[in-house]
Amino acid sequence: MKKPFYKLKRFYIPCGVLIALIIFISLTYHFLQRPLELIFWDRYYYEKEKQIVDSIFDLST
Repeated sequence: MKKPFYKLKRFYIPCGVLIALIIFISLTYHFLQRPLELIFWDRYYYEKEKQIVDSIFDLST
């Protein structure tokens, strides 16, 4: 008698690898979210930061 497909090792190994990959990617994103924002998304706020620095410099002189 043949086993059902969900009881075979060739079903559980890819599912386990897929679940482990999803967990690994989510944890990696969770711990690297802030550094990635600083690297990639910070450039969009550069003009505003420059205006703030210039206004502080103008106030100090």
